[in-house]
Amino acid sequence: MNELNQIKIVISSLPKNGWWNDGIVAYHDNDMMSDGAMPKQELLKKENKNLIDKLHEHSLKTISIAFKPELETNKKYDFVFMRDHFLCNTDKDIVMCNMKLSERMNEGEFVISTLNDLQYKVSFLDEKCIAEGGEFFFLPKENILLAGQGRNNLRGAEQMAEKLKISNLHIINSNGYHLDTSISPIFNNEYDCIGIICAREVFSDKEIHDLRNICKSNQWELIEIEHQDINSSLSFRTAMNGLTLPGLFIGSKNFNQKQISDFALSNNIIFDSANVSQFNLSGGSVHCLTNELF
Repeated sequence: MNELNQIKIVISSLPKNGWWNDGIVAYHDNDMMSDGAMPKQELLKKENKNLIDKLHEHSLKTISIAFKPELETNKKYDFVFMRDHFLCNTDKDIVMCNMKLSERMNEGEFVISTLNDLQYKVSFLDEKCIAEGGEFFFLPKENILLAGQGRNNLRGAEQMAEKLKISNLHIINSNGYHLDTSISPIFNNEYDCIGIICAREVFSDKEIHDLRNICKSNQWELIEIEHQDINSSLSFRTAMNGLTLPGLFIGSKNFNQKQISDFALSNNIIFDSANVSQFNLSGGSVHCLTNELF
C-alpha cells in the first residue's frame, strides 16, 4: 500500500468536437461554475496532457476511458470528472454512484465495461441512494470513508460504506457543494492519514466543531485556512481539490500558506501542481478529473 506504482489513476479522454464548446451551463447548486464561459480548447488539451504527464512523472499508471459519441451528443460534458462516477476499495470492489442532478444522470454507465475488463467487481446503489464521488474520501489504510452531504443523502453515504465494507463512516457537513471543495486529507508515505486541510469559511461553528472532534479522535492534524472574501475562498478551494496519495498531493496550483508548507516539510509530503484552469471553469479540479483504482 505504500508505493504509488500500486495505484492506477482513471481519467477520461476529451470529446472530439470540444469540451463545453458552446459555453458552460452552470448548475444551480455549484458556486464554482462559470455560467456561459467558453473554454479555450487548445489550452484545455494542453492542460489535459500536462496533467497526465504530471501523473506519469510521479510513476503513476493511468487508465484512459474514452469520451463516447453518445456523451457528446447528449452534452454530458461533466463525464470528464471521473471522480464522480464510482468508488473503489482495496478488495477490487467498485460501487457506482447515483447522481443528484438530472443533468448528470447515466454518465457513469460509460465506465462500467472498462472496469469489468480490468476484473473489478462492480455493484450498484439502491435508487433512493444519492451519492457522488466528489463527496467522498476513502482512507485505505484505516478503511475509513469521509462523506459530505451537499450532493449525498445519508442513505447514499451509508450504503456506499456498507458495499465497500468500510470500518468507519464519518459524515462531514459543510457548505461546499462537494466534500472535496471543503477539505482534503493528507497521507504520509505509508498511506496513513495524518492531517486534514479545510477551508474554514464553508463550515458553521457546529460543523467545524464536529470536524475538529473527528480529527481529534483519529489523531489527524486539522489545518484550518480561512478566507474573508469569496474570490480568495474559491481560489483556495480549487487548489485544495487535488489528488491526494501516499506522501504526495497534486493540486491545480501551489499553496502559499505557511501552515501547509510547514506541515508538508515536517512530514515529508510532496506538494506538486498541474494547472487545469479550463476545467476549473466548470467547477472541477485535479481531484475531480482523477479516480483511484487499487
